[in-house]
Amino acid sequence: MIEMIISRSQVQNLLKIYQSDLKKVEQMKETKPASSARDSLAISQDSRVKQKALQAIQQTPDIRTERVESLKEQISTGSYEVKSEEVAEKMIARAIIDYLV
Repeated sequence: MIEMIISRSQVQNLLKIYQSDLKKVEQMKETKPASSARDSLAISQDSRVKQKALQAIQQTPDIRTERVESLKEQISTGSYEVKSEEVAEKMIARAIIDYLV
C-alpha cells in the first residue's frame, strides 16, 4: 500500500493559492459592468453576404424538374454519358469546399 504524505507547507501553499483566486473572483465581481450598459450586435459584411446566399439557396427548389426530365430521357434513349474525369474533378472540388467550410 502506498501512502501519500502531504506536508504542512504544501497545505499552506494550496490555501494561499485558493485565497488568491478567491480575491480575484471577488475583484471581478466588484468591477462588473453596470447593468444599464446595453449590449450591441455588429454583423460583418462577410456575414451579410453569407446570409443573402443562404436565403437564395433556401428559395431555390431542391429538385430541378427540367434537368431531371432531361436526364431521364437521355438515360432511356441510351445517350447519357458520364466522363470519369469530370466526376473526379467534381468530387475533388467538393471535398476541398467541404474542408474549407
